[in-house]
Amino acid sequence: MRFRLALLALLALLAACGPAVDREGSLTRLRAALEAEVSDASVLEGHNQLAEEVSRGGVLEGMFQHELAARLGRGQSCGANGLCARRDFRATDWIYEIGHAPGDPDLPAGPTLIVGFDSTGRVDRTFYLTRRTPLPPR
Repeated sequence: MRFRLALLALLALLAACGPAVDREGSLTRLRAALEAEVSDASVLEGHNQLAEEVSRGGVLEGMFQHELAARLGRGQSCGANGLCARRDFRATDWIYEIGHAPGDPDLPAGPTLIVGFDSTGRVDRTFYLTRRTPLPPR
């Protein structure tokens, strides 16, 4: 009887956790999205979903800064960024803008992903902010 209860509890816990996030696939898609033009609402929504998946799924958790830089490129330092400050990220943490405006690779047009590091340089938390309206072409 105890075994059955323990097994049922374990199965319930596993079912509640849902499917595991594909780390490699998510990193590959994120790398491509960082450079992608946000041409319409469907592209924007895909980027928003990807940012949520990466953050909530813990895709970056435990990676070292050098590993993250090798996979995605180095993010911009949070520095004095207001969003980083409001979310209690440090100036040395990184921020990624996912996607850019049509015709302007320097103008962010997708969601924002902030990556925080612990004292050993490992990712210990992330935050994302979605964007709901695509920018018009320039």
